[in-house]
Amino acid sequence: MLERLAYFIKTHLPGVFPAIAYVGQWVTVLRFSRRRAEALSEASVQGEVAGQCAVMRPLGLDDLDALQGFIKAMPASHLAYFHPHGFGRADLTAVLRSRSFMTYGVFIEDALAAYALLKLAPTGSAFIGLLVGPEHTGKGLGRFIVEYLYWQASLAGLRTRSTISRHNAASLRSHQAVADFAVIAELPNDYLMIEFPRVGRDRPVLGL
Repeated sequence: MLERLAYFIKTHLPGVFPAIAYVGQWVTVLRFSRRRAEALSEASVQGEVAGQCAVMRPLGLDDLDALQGFIKAMPASHLAYFHPHGFGRADLTAVLRSRSFMTYGVFIEDALAAYALLKLAPTGSAFIGLLVGPEHTGKGLGRFIVEYLYWQASLAGLRTRSTISRHNAASLRSHQAVADFAVIAELPNDYLMIEFPRVGRDRPVLGL
């Protein structure tokens, strides 16, 4: 499996990985740019969280300061299992510009409360990533985000996958609450690669 090989190279041969990732990004853009744009055009979902107005929508460069501040404010424990990209300003700028990522934010009363992404692979997989602010954990927001990302990936015709630590109980619960998933590979450092059933999904309702 190409994704498992890529994970092995990233963790064991980090000096080689950037060149492979660069080629993979361009293949991804060529294959999925149109489908990605179509899914993002449908992506805004409005609702409420704990009685407050909320919206989940795609992120752009105008959101860079909000995203950087959000990540800087995260306790180290929240970032322990979240490392899909670097957190410096240049790293975040590159991610927000990249057409091999689909990035989203949950805004509650205009404040960024959660960050989520799909990292697209040239094989047609979309890997989930999400980060919920500590003041909004335990309210079902993680479950909503997983369902939302699953829906966005299905709109783009992509397989929804995730690499997740066996020790990340909160994330495992969020995934299990949305749908049964299959473990398709066991990875180094007690990580699993999981995949959701490849079926269409309805637009999720943001009401928590």
